[in-house]
Amino acid sequence: MTQTGDETPRASPDVLAAHLEGEAVLLHLGTKQYYRLNETGAVIWKGLEQGLDASAIVAELTREFEVDPKIAESEFRRTLEELRERGLLAP
Repeated sequence: MTQTGDETPRASPDVLAAHLEGEAVLLHLGTKQYYRLNETGAVIWKGLEQGLDASAIVAELTREFEVDPKIAESEFRRTLEELRERGLLAP
């Protein structure tokens, strides 16, 4: 079981996403800035859009990329921090 806590991050309603083959492109409507997410980021963003909790997203990363859960959790946390810094997550 992952140690992601009770945190349930959410995608900001100010962000539009287009899911492409192996990546996602985000547009922040407030800043008009575009962001490109790699495969890992795209899986995380899709989980956020679906309202999955942190544990479920980490489990999906583990399955999708066949990595150790600790590595998946570390990547999840790093990506969340970057998304927060850019204002792409709901407060």
